[in-house]
Amino acid sequence: MDVEKKGEKGEEEFKMEFNVLENKNNYLKFEISGINEGEANYLRRLVISETPVMAIEEVEFLKNDSGLYDEVLANRLGLIPLTTDLNSYNFLNECNCKNEGCAKCQVQGTLELKGPITVYGGDLNFKDEAIKSVYEKIPIVKLLEGQELKIIVNARLGVGKDHVKNNPAAMFYTNKPILNINNKSKKLDKLKSKFPKKAFKEGKLDHENLLKNNLFESCEGIDEDILKIDYEKDKFIFTLESFGQLSPAEILEAAIDMSNKKLDDFIKSLNSVKPTTIKTLAKKITG
Repeated sequence: MDVEKKGEKGEEEFKMEFNVLENKNNYLKFEISGINEGEANYLRRLVISETPVMAIEEVEFLKNDSGLYDEVLANRLGLIPLTTDLNSYNFLNECNCKNEGCAKCQVQGTLELKGPITVYGGDLNFKDEAIKSVYEKIPIVKLLEGQELKIIVNARLGVGKDHVKNNPAAMFYTNKPILNINNKSKKLDKLKSKFPKKAFKEGKLDHENLLKNNLFESCEGIDEDILKIDYEKDKFIFTLESFGQLSPAEILEAAIDMSNKKLDDFIKSLNSVKPTTIKTLAKKITG
């Protein structure tokens, strides 16, 4: 997918390209060209810090006979990834209920079990059927004979910069590598054991295998006569692994939406500031 933008007269024209390299389950690998290091890192931070997902925020213990303290159980419950419906819920501080908590900004769940049994994330029952534990068999606590656990929880939207439980994915990037492979090098037989076994195909270093799982990073610096690695400054390969609350595509879309919202809020705040204040601020910045 290509994205082009032509500025006003005198402004530089730029072209950005987006290509999906691999997309399966909760794993997405894609390439973006036409951006710089700062823009690449901005996208990464948007995903891990600004993309909202649902997580348990409050736990009310009606009964807890398990071997774990209330605080420990509450922490475990908060870290359970929950499926998220961004179209049905607001942030608590942006809801019309004015931080009181309502069906538009939070969802209530319950759990009531008696031992002997292992309590799993899938045992949580929420009023909204669209909200549930991503992994049904994620263990919470083991109840012995006669032990009982009875709780009420409230889940809300949050972002990763406020708490790690609201982090939707692991994401990293690297500049696109340029692999110069010399399988005819006389040094290859002697140094072959230093390279990962999966980097070879039919006894030779393979370009595709080296790119898969970023194996080339393990080979950097072994011997440039065999493999020399350069990097393209304006091309980046991103790897995004969702924790399951949202699909990789939904995460990227939500991250961009949050960026646009922040820019809109920033522009509105500038429009509300007196021109003299902006001029004073500009003088301080420029010295």
